[in-house]
Amino acid sequence: MVVGNEKRLDENTETRALALALFGHSHFLSSIARRQPHLAANYLSGEPDQNFDKILRCLSKPRPEGEKTEDLMTFLREKKAAAAFLIAAADIAGWWTLEQVTIALSQFADAALELSLAHLLHQRMRTGELPWPKGDQEPVSPALSRNSGYFILGMGKLGAFELNYSSDIDLIVLYDPERTTYNGTKSLQNCFVKLTQDLVQIMEARTMYGYVFRTDLRLRPDPGATPVALSVGAAENYYHSMAVNWERSAMIKARVVAGDQTAGAAYLDTMARWVWRKNMDFAALNDIAAIKNQINHHYRQSPTAFRGFDVKLGYGGIREIEFFAQINQLLHAGRHPNLRVRGTLDALDVLAMDQLIDGKTHKRLSSGYRFLRTLEHRIQMVDDQQTHTIPEDDEGFARLVSFMGYADTENFKVALKSHTDEISKIYDGLLPDEEGTGKDGYSETELPETLANLGFSDVSGAVSIIEAWRRGRYRALRTERAKRLLEVILPGLLEAFSKTHNASSALTRFDKFISQLPGGVQLFSLLQSNPTLFRLLARVMGLAPALAETLAKKPDLWDAVLEPDFYAPLEAEKDLRAKLEVLIKSARDYQDILDIVRRFVAEHRFRIGVQLLESLASVKESGDAQTRLADVTLKALVPQVEDEFALKHGRFPGGGISIVAMGKYGGGELTHTSDLDIVFLYHVPDMDMMSNGPKPLMPSQYFSRLGQHIITAITALTPEGRLYEVDTRLRPSGSQGPLVVTLKTFSDYYTGSAWTWEHMALTRARIILGPPEERQLLETTITNVLTAPRDGTELLRAVNDMRGKLFQQFGTDNPWAIKHTRGGLVDMEFICQYLMLREGNRHPGMFHPQLQESIKRLAAAGALLPQQADMLSEAHQFLQQVQSLLRLCLGGSPTDDTAIPEGLRSTLCHATGCKTFDAVKDKVRAHETAIYRLFQDVIEEPANNLAETQS
Repeated sequence: MVVGNEKRLDENTETRALALALFGHSHFLSSIARRQPHLAANYLSGEPDQNFDKILRCLSKPRPEGEKTEDLMTFLREKKAAAAFLIAAADIAGWWTLEQVTIALSQFADAALELSLAHLLHQRMRTGELPWPKGDQEPVSPALSRNSGYFILGMGKLGAFELNYSSDIDLIVLYDPERTTYNGTKSLQNCFVKLTQDLVQIMEARTMYGYVFRTDLRLRPDPGATPVALSVGAAENYYHSMAVNWERSAMIKARVVAGDQTAGAAYLDTMARWVWRKNMDFAALNDIAAIKNQINHHYRQSPTAFRGFDVKLGYGGIREIEFFAQINQLLHAGRHPNLRVRGTLDALDVLAMDQLIDGKTHKRLSSGYRFLRTLEHRIQMVDDQQTHTIPEDDEGFARLVSFMGYADTENFKVALKSHTDEISKIYDGLLPDEEGTGKDGYSETELPETLANLGFSDVSGAVSIIEAWRRGRYRALRTERAKRLLEVILPGLLEAFSKTHNASSALTRFDKFISQLPGGVQLFSLLQSNPTLFRLLARVMGLAPALAETLAKKPDLWDAVLEPDFYAPLEAEKDLRAKLEVLIKSARDYQDILDIVRRFVAEHRFRIGVQLLESLASVKESGDAQTRLADVTLKALVPQVEDEFALKHGRFPGGGISIVAMGKYGGGELTHTSDLDIVFLYHVPDMDMMSNGPKPLMPSQYFSRLGQHIITAITALTPEGRLYEVDTRLRPSGSQGPLVVTLKTFSDYYTGSAWTWEHMALTRARIILGPPEERQLLETTITNVLTAPRDGTELLRAVNDMRGKLFQQFGTDNPWAIKHTRGGLVDMEFICQYLMLREGNRHPGMFHPQLQESIKRLAAAGALLPQQADMLSEAHQFLQQVQSLLRLCLGGSPTDDTAIPEGLRSTLCHATGCKTFDAVKDKVRAHETAIYRLFQDVIEEPANNLAETQS
């Protein structure tokens, strides 16, 4: 109890209990109260938020002109003591949560650094060594650093607002020489190095008033060889050429805590791409796993004895939770921008929210973290020592248990062991050893027998392939690390291939797959860390050569499989849109947006394809999902293109561009290989107006160029590939017409000079985006065109002639060419489109871009007999199923039966419900025969009869 304040403290029982808790357990806090008796009276009665704000305001006020450094040091130490006392009281009284405590400690450190830096800059500005920010002399305040180019990064706990009670502060000091000028006799670097040394002295020198913070500058690039203040250019060169992976991990928590915020933000923005990789970097994690193993070896003891246990580095300690969070951030934050947070608890929250960890893991790690950080604070409060170790002596141990609020030591031990056991269990499952588990490869003598036992039909061929890998035959296997990793995963790979229909064939395709890889370490590390991928890899190699080729070109698509929702039902449009919006917000520039969208689409197309392959999604669901994906992509991308285009050419207020989907895209039947058939229209209030940008354009020029920019944004080959192939030939006048037309031009064309086949194509039109009023007018125009009265004779002749020309150009008797063969999907579309145009004037409600819905409406209108509609509906579903799988797995139509792998044959049987592949083939032919028979009945024979009559 502090002499002189007994009466005031005794007036409130809760206040007295708090005072006893503080002074009875902490020599350090007692000594503060003896030096500054008013603190106990002022800070033990509550209102911690207001009192802490007062402390921060004191540090932000301008300091006296010409203040001596010694006087500033005394001031800072007095305020640090006050802050330490107040924060301890708020912590122990339960007024503040752990997060509020660590934030307050960090905020005080920020303010102390800002004030110290301002003091030192002011000294150098007064001597003329550095310029004043505004040209004229200013008071000592943080504003002095705004254009100095000098900034301080808080690392570790300070950067994450997680500072502990007696923590040192880890700093990296950098400067941008382009943001200031040096007027002294030496150099800017010399100036900032000396300033940094003085700053450290202000922070950590021990005086009769104590110290502010112990300061550590060793996290800077190559600390043994570099000055304490580095230029941003030197730092960037180091990180991009020499840094190791733990330094990348450390940069997660980096934050500008003092100095030139603009320069600091620009630097961190530049470093973001280095920290947050777009792909899951399992190769880098092996290096970090080595650090984990070192920690385990040197520090990891079970707290069974409890006394002497290190709550930071010990078994199930704080470091294991931090390590868990940061490893998952390095793995996933490239794909989950929300994970780019500094705080450990924040990272755990996002991991749970994005379903990257389950709720139980989140709860155990979060509660364990709060318990251990609170314990760490109590240990450090005793004597203000930077220790993390539970006292070994009886008195110290008992005092700590009491300080934690436990009535007896046994309950404390149970709580500590429960938390550390749970944390340790989760931590142990985090990263595998690079050596893997189980058997590591096979010797030359073991390999042939193993392959034979696994069912490889061509043992000698398989041996030759594997031995060639071991010799480093391909670029992906040139490094020793790649070959070692492949040996580790080889047993799992061969076991997975043995479960396909043809193990030797699957191995041969995997050999081709490896031959196309630019590097092997990344993929092999991913497989080694995630052996559950072996089965899917074997499936793809065994039955989907086209998909395997896609993966060889973009091996990072495997990352998508590790997403928790990869095998979950395919998302609705609003969920897809929300995901893409988050990713686009993380983009640095327009080019980054193009790459982000390409990765997003490639991963989702791959996911849809795998779900179709694994019969988790039907053809209908797959087509719907592919179409939703394209819709979401265009709706997100086009505004970005418009914004980029407007920087140069401005906009047309009240005007805009519309996009109409046609063909399979319009009908919601996109497959894995489909391109996008689209038509552009535009609207402006006044055709004589000019756009409002730096380089204004007339409407026709503007929207033509904008349309081309949109196509380029979709089709351009960036490092992430193309987004989609685009076909705009269904626009008015086809390839000979303008790329983008007005609604009037569109309407005039279709009501005047359009060919019948163009009206047929218009039956599948679906408006994707555009101004609401324009969309309504466009819908009305399309309906008017389709429901206009027609000459039935001319319509029949034109439809039959067009089908004949198409068959002449693309026709085949190959039943697997499901689109163009007689009785294929083209014949089916011609039947439905002809009937819709023929009956449209009498039944305007029958039009729908989706073929299945069109069939239903034609039957309802009496244009198709019920049995005809049933046949078409069943045939459409069956043939779409077969075509989608063939395109996904083979990239197109097989020339004959021999081009269909055994595994794909089995998949076709499963998908269609047929018992044998021959049954699949027979059913394909039966459906095609029935469709062609109906085509003859509805179109071909009546048209031929008409021709004979007229001749």
